Amino acid sequence: MSHGGRVAVRWLDPCAGTGAALRQLADAIGGETFGIELEADRYEEAAGALDHALPGSAFSTRIEEGAFSCLFLNPPYDVDLDAKRAEHTFLTGTTKVLRPGGLLIYVVQQRRLALSARYLAGHYRDLACWRFPDGLFERFEQVVVFGTKREEAVSDAAGRATVESWASEPLPALPVAGDVKQLRTLPVMPAGDVLFTSFSFDPAEAAAEARRSGVWTHAPLIERLWPPEERRVRPLMPLRRGHLAVMVAAGFLDSIVLDSGRQRLLVKGRTYKVWVPVYSPDPEVEVEREVMRTSVTVLDLRSGAVEVVDTGAARP
Repeated sequence: MSHGGRVAVRWLDPCAGTGAALRQLADAIGGETFGIELEADRYEEAAGALDHALPGSAFSTRIEEGAFSCLFLNPPYDVDLDAKRAEHTFLTGTTKVLRPGGLLIYVVQQRRLALSARYLAGHYRDLACWRFPDGLFERFEQVVVFGTKREEAVSDAAGRATVESWASEPLPALPVAGDVKQLRTLPVMPAGDVLFTSFSFDPAEAAAEARRSGVWTHAPLIERLWPPEERRVRPLMPLRRGHLAVMVAAGFLDSIVLDSGRQRLLVKGRTYKVWVPVYSPDPEVEVEREVMRTSVTVLDLRSGAVEVVDTGAARP
């Protein structure tokens, strides 16, 4: 297999196990790995081996359609021979995440190919099939099907007949590395995040996702809430005492040390609202009005003395 470039190739294994198989493919070819595993212990191993992993069933996830370059599918085998096969359900349920032109690698028992023959021929082109090598084939009689996803599903009677024949006829063994004559091209995907999440709520996963793409990563909001420090500027005209008093009262000079050479002062100002009585023409009615008051607290850093200046009246 080869692919045009080493960027944005995405692999998905919906039945990842420990993640070893997908990891081996990605290490040899390159790309970003995604896996899903139902069994808890195997999931822990897959989470350490793959770039992205989800616990649980592949059918309890939300995955972006057409977002993957390769679907590596080795589903569990259903023991009920008369029921709708689990392998076929996985095939039909996960094909949508593979982009047109993407590669399917489908590992399945040989005799089960007939059930999926129509679907494989209709949704994939350039199909090829090999059995597992001697010593590995005998236990489960597994085969590997390679196919390239079509742009649109078609009716392909000849392709269906070919796949059906693979279910019963002797097949060549999977070739060793270097003996493959036909190379498969993995499509390069647009870079960036893709939808890959579980229906179940995991607090740790939610916290990690919030750090990656939550509201606190929104640059315009962050800049508004915590604007960058502004450069110091010089006013066009010298500030008068009234200007300085307003700045102190508004808190703009909080935590700033004022040093005149004789005194070192730390100031903190605040503005607050109070209700004050006002004239009422009716002696039985009390009228109050809300007014603004300013207060400035001054700490002498040399003597430790504190002085509070409140709306023009000073009190020690």
